[in-house]
Amino acid sequence: MELRQLEYFMAVAEELHFGRAAARLHISQPPLTVHIKRLEEELGVSLFDRTSRRVSLTSEGARFRDLIRPILQDLEEAVEDIREIKAGRRGRVRVGFVSSASYELVPASVRDMRLQHPGIHLDLQPMATGEQVEALLENRLDIGIMRDAPLQSGLQFSTLLTEQLVAVLPSNHALAKEDEISSEDLIQMPLVLFPFQSMPGYVTNIMEIFHPLGRSPRIVQRAVNQENVMGLVAAGVGASILPASFSSFSFPGVVTKPITGRPTTRLELVTDQHEVTANTAAVVAVITEAARRISRKAAS
Repeated sequence: MELRQLEYFMAVAEELHFGRAAARLHISQPPLTVHIKRLEEELGVSLFDRTSRRVSLTSEGARFRDLIRPILQDLEEAVEDIREIKAGRRGRVRVGFVSSASYELVPASVRDMRLQHPGIHLDLQPMATGEQVEALLENRLDIGIMRDAPLQSGLQFSTLLTEQLVAVLPSNHALAKEDEISSEDLIQMPLVLFPFQSMPGYVTNIMEIFHPLGRSPRIVQRAVNQENVMGLVAAGVGASILPASFSSFSFPGVVTKPITGRPTTRLELVTDQHEVTANTAAVVAVITEAARRISRKAAS
């Protein structure tokens, strides 16, 4: 049994006229008649009662019509869905993101996606940079939004935002009233940082601040996201170094200060180097434009 036979049967069942059904199908009537006869032979029943004046469905034909109608409708919808996905108008895109992207970039991108591409669903997954790299390589993510991402073969990287790093201190710290904090100040303090495995590029970037001093800082606690870091700083466990975007959000018990020399950090968008679907490309374009707006606002 062929799909074409079912479509031909449905046309005749709905038109109850072989001539009109043939015109609807853009074929001549004789081949249509042949296909219907073959279908009846295969099923072993008569689907239509035919006279010189009218065509009607038999009870078996009516039952067969009712059974295959939803199947053909589902198939038509499936075909249309695939076409929409291929065209970048419908589907699901898996997006990983670091916690520092969750305050402005991710919300702005989700809002813009709903306005511009309502048929594309974003599957948002908060993940550290190291986890995102692994997930992209294993095809568990389509897009990663990472902090100071380490270069990796097979992935494509583009910078979304560049911002300063700032020192995060307990609000009652002796240096909390200073205008800026130097690397010499920071190396005297216990620090709360991310695990290297989770944020390798970011931690390496922070270590570069202390490189001119010829020694490493004293790290007393590792934490897996920036909210935990802020909480530990507020509790007096130590100081930390975070992206300046956190300065725009109040967190009780902490203050942020510029670091001498104004070291910077990059928020990056990462995709597979070779396979980017139309859906993924649409999401990339929206995230990139949202980042441009944020960057322009920060510069103004």
